[in-house]
Amino acid sequence: MMIHLKTILILLSSLTLSACGGNSGGKKYAETPNGNEYAKYFRVSGEEEKTVFEIIDNWSSTGDNTNSYTFVKSIDNKSADINITRLNYPVKRVVCMSTSHIAFMKALGLTNLIVGVSGKQYISDPDVLMGIEKGYIFDIGYEGSLNYELLLRLNPDVVFTYGILGENNIYIDKIKELGIDVIALGDYLEDHPIGKLEYLKLFGSIFNCSHRADSIYNSVKSRYFSLKESIYAITFKPKILLNAPWKEVWYIPGNLNYMSVLINDAGGELILSKNGVSKSIAHNLEEVYQKSLSADFWLNPNNFKTIEELKKSNPLFKNIPSLKSGKVYNNNKRETLHGGSDFWETGVTEPDVILNDIINILHPETVSKRELVYYKRLK
Repeated sequence: MMIHLKTILILLSSLTLSACGGNSGGKKYAETPNGNEYAKYFRVSGEEEKTVFEIIDNWSSTGDNTNSYTFVKSIDNKSADINITRLNYPVKRVVCMSTSHIAFMKALGLTNLIVGVSGKQYISDPDVLMGIEKGYIFDIGYEGSLNYELLLRLNPDVVFTYGILGENNIYIDKIKELGIDVIALGDYLEDHPIGKLEYLKLFGSIFNCSHRADSIYNSVKSRYFSLKESIYAITFKPKILLNAPWKEVWYIPGNLNYMSVLINDAGGELILSKNGVSKSIAHNLEEVYQKSLSADFWLNPNNFKTIEELKKSNPLFKNIPSLKSGKVYNNNKRETLHGGSDFWETGVTEPDVILNDIINILHPETVSKRELVYYKRLK
């Protein structure tokens, strides 16, 4: 299944960047805990000739497993370590089973390497959609109903997928049994917006375009924190109601969560957000409703597209001040016909654009007047 995570940069066109496939200079990565600044669930080590990718499994029941993938750029048959997967090099044929992985490939100018996807109806990228329409990119299906025969015909060098808990991961072992390398990533579990973006470094290392990946990463990060700093002097922090109830349960993420970080960095205060945790906490509808009466804005109300839909879903909602004043915004402006969201696709490589959207909503007086990119005001 393509992850668009709906339920659970504009890309540096002004920069002149070196093309992927250039020399990475044998660069060693920084001696930080994971070799990263924000991303927690992967690390890259080694040099140009032999790069080791460690994917930290944070989706299993224990959350402490480490799967290691070794990328060998010069063939080395001396090691017989059974715990290491040697990726075929060069990587020229790729299957992406998550829309976020398509976005990383897109940012690096590598969509021409994609030969397969999972769940075309959830994809926003126009180049990939054109490839599907013209017959040189194929939809291989979902976890439990993958078209393994088609996958074999595609003969990919690697399949990028996502790790999730339980039996849904069985398909990964089946793909490996076919002799196809699989890298399961937990990028969707990263809490910091720049942590998600940092997976560009992983893809840059795999495809030998680290210079380009680093340039994009550093530019976007710089714009993100410049935006954050631009509202430091603001003393008023509007209260934010987030999400909408699902079967009478209203989930509010902790203050370390991805959306919570974005809201805080945009100068907002998320109501009922628990400090010191990332996970979402279940609240009953009445509890959240009472707190919502003090909210200045309502963001990301699940799949709702209009104020009228929200009112019809629960009679209490018509009394919520932010709804009455029309201050309800959803991140589904760029949505596919079948519910796929570009917020969770291209948005992972454009956290600065998303942050600017939210600042524009909460503090419009501080930013240049511009059209919202990922958000829209519900009418």
